[in-house]
Order: sequence, then C-alpha cells, then structure tokens
Amino acid sequence: MMSGSESEREVAKAFVQLGFYLKALNMPFTVKDIYRRAYKERLGNAYSDDWIDCLTDDPEVQECLEEPFTVYSVAKTLKEYGHAPINYALYRMIRRLDIYYSHAYVISIAQE
Repeated sequence: MMSGSESEREVAKAFVQLGFYLKALNMPFTVKDIYRRAYKERLGNAYSDDWIDCLTDDPEVQECLEEPFTVYSVAKTLKEYGHAPINYALYRMIRRLDIYYSHAYVISIAQE
C-alpha cells in the first residue's frame, strides 16, 4: 500500500492514469520519459524516477483505473499538486510527433 500524503497519492494515481492513456494510444513514450523530460535537468543530481516503477506494484494506486478519469482530470490533478512541468513536457512531446487531439482520438478508436 502506498504511504505518503494525499497529494503524493493523487499524483501517483494521475501518473498511472496518464500511463493508461499513453499505452491505449500506443504512444512512443512513457510516463517515465515525460517525467525525465520535465525534471531531470531541473533536479540535477537529485533526480530519480525509480519511484515510478513502484506504482505498477501498488494495488491501491492501480485501483484508480477503476475510477472515472479523463485526460483533463489527469492534467488538472498534476497542475493542482505542483506538477505542471509534466503537462508542459507532455504537450511538447505530443506536438513533436505532430499529434493533435483528433489524431489521438482516431488512433484510439482504430486500436479497439
């Protein structure tokens, strides 16, 4: 079970939900890739993303996939809890692939 503050739990859930979307849309990057882009330079030697791997092993966090969520709610949660750099990194990575909302939606439908 995940320990930590409510904000840490909410951010962890948002990361798992974001990972779900990235996988569903068959994106060529992961949450760890986004996190790295958002924070590696900013945190320097203090940077670590090992904790992200633990999220897939935590049943409490994984249960968040049963809750209703949207891309908007994920981005809003990340922003509210001080992780707007994740949103900006995600936007840049998606834009670099020349993918827009409608493209992502169509890709998702095609994979069903």
